Amino acid sequence: MEVKDILTKELVVFDLEATTKEAAVEEMAEILNKHGILADKATYIQAVLEREAHSTTGIGNNIAIPHGKSESVTKSAIVFARTKEMIEWESLDDEPVNMIFLLAITDSDKTNGHLKILAEIATKLMDDDIVESLKNTRDEEEVIRILNGGVVEI
Repeated sequence: MEVKDILTKELVVFDLEATTKEAAVEEMAEILNKHGILADKATYIQAVLEREAHSTTGIGNNIAIPHGKSESVTKSAIVFARTKEMIEWESLDDEPVNMIFLLAITDSDKTNGHLKILAEIATKLMDDDIVESLKNTRDEEEVIRILNGGVVEI
C-alpha cells in the first residue's frame, strides 16, 4: 500500500475552515465519513485525538500527520488539507500547522501499512521542493502528482 493507492482528489481540501487541532480532525473526518470510509466517525475522531494527546503529530515545517488506530475505518485513505489559518498543533518545531495529512488505515492494513505510509509521507516531506509545491498548488490532482512523483513542473 502506497500514498497513490489511498489518496484521491475527492480527499484533497484547500481552505479548511478549522482554527483548532480538534476542529481540523473533525472536519477532515467528516470528509472521510462522507465518502463511506468510516463506519463510526466519533470513534475514529476519538482515536485520532487520543493519539494526539499521547504525542504530537506535528512534524515541523507547518505540517501535521494525525492518525489513530480505530476499527471504524472501512477503507484505508488519506485526507490532505490546507487550512485557511495557521493552527497551533504543539509541533516538534513549536510552529503552527497549515498542511495536514489525516491517515485512516483499516485494521487489515495496519500490520505494516500505516507505518509504511507514515514513512513514505515523512520522506517526501523532507524534500523542500515538494513541501513548497504543496504549499502553493490549488489543484487537487497536482497534490496527488506531487506526492506520487515529486515536484511537478508547470
